[in-house]
Amino acid sequence: MLSGVNRKTTHYRQKLSVRARQRVNEVVACLKLAGHDPETGLLLDLGCGWGHIHRCLLERGIEAVGVELNREVLHRAKKHVPKGSFVLADGCNLPFVSECFTTVISNDVLEHVPYSLANPLLSDVHRTLKENGRFYISVANKYQINEPHTLIPFLTWFPRPCWNSIHKFVRKAPLSEEYYPYTLTMLKGCCRQTDFSYTDFTWVYASKKISKLDYIGNPAVKKVAKALKKFGLTRCAQIVAEKVSIIVFVCTKK
Repeated sequence: MLSGVNRKTTHYRQKLSVRARQRVNEVVACLKLAGHDPETGLLLDLGCGWGHIHRCLLERGIEAVGVELNREVLHRAKKHVPKGSFVLADGCNLPFVSECFTTVISNDVLEHVPYSLANPLLSDVHRTLKENGRFYISVANKYQINEPHTLIPFLTWFPRPCWNSIHKFVRKAPLSEEYYPYTLTMLKGCCRQTDFSYTDFTWVYASKKISKLDYIGNPAVKKVAKALKKFGLTRCAQIVAEKVSIIVFVCTKK
């Protein structure tokens, strides 16, 4: 029989796997809406973490290489996905020849990269992409209602110097990591400066949240969305969701 701790661990892993499959479905849907098939050619999973998404990509028959900067995290990914292909590397200095990938995905990674390194990272992704290749980006929105890492409502709506003090007040501890959320304007600027054209697919992610309320993690936000749907204000809910949702772009190498 499983102990209480083992049951919780198993449940947590199952939850991560479900979320990873949902996210891969969203990634593939956005890329196909952009006229791109991620199941052809080689895909780079940039910032692959523990490999949950990488595993789902392989299950779909997508040939992928995972890159991770943290050695310990990469070790866990290799254990979690023994058939995966993983490389320890810095996203700003990728150890690959130019124009070797058809697709690159960066799933909730860019908000962990200092703003000063965002353009170098995008530039090296541009270098490794084939002509007309696609770069999928999902990144934390500065105006998300719940900051996704600390789960503190409206944290990043305040000026950055206030974040640590707010975290100390709410969580009784300082921030353990720096975060770099984006606005639409900021992400558009990064894309332009690194010679990517882009299409905003945030609406796809927001639609998933509105059509399937179980995707919404915050109970208060879920109640608001449910109320708007109940009173026939789905379009209003969609507009609001796009403003406070994770930002999703599909970029094309010019």
